Amino acid sequence: MTALETGDEAPRSGNGTRPADPGPAERRDAAVADLKQSLRDLLRTVLRSSVGLVLEHVEDLGGTIQKMATSGGLAMGGLLGGVRAGLAGKNPIWGALKGAVGAMSTGMRVAIILALVLAILLLPITVVLLLVALIVLIIVAAAKAGS
Repeated sequence: MTALETGDEAPRSGNGTRPADPGPAERRDAAVADLKQSLRDLLRTVLRSSVGLVLEHVEDLGGTIQKMATSGGLAMGGLLGGVRAGLAGKNPIWGALKGAVGAMSTGMRVAIILALVLAILLLPITVVLLLVALIVLIIVAAAKAGS
């Protein structure tokens, strides 16, 4: 029974006399005390529920990270390499690149090395072709401007 609820008969004190009916101030104080207790109970329930939800999401996130770490891959290797380099005070981009290359298979590493060698070998040809294209554009622009 709350302080606001009243029975049919007023409670008796230990000496057998009835206490005076509570006045509006006492009823207001009792109502405020009941409200405070109800709000505490509500807050306790909300906190328990929200902590439970947060813990579930953290467990899900942990499981996801564990799956990513187990399966590996370039993205995880790059992420871990970047984090390690950042924590060591080095360039995280370079660390991410090294981590991603470290996560690659041997065949993929060989393919990347071959592509880089081919790009280096073809670079002079590419530069010559770009210069020829630039010369042609200049001649065409000059011819249009002269006519």
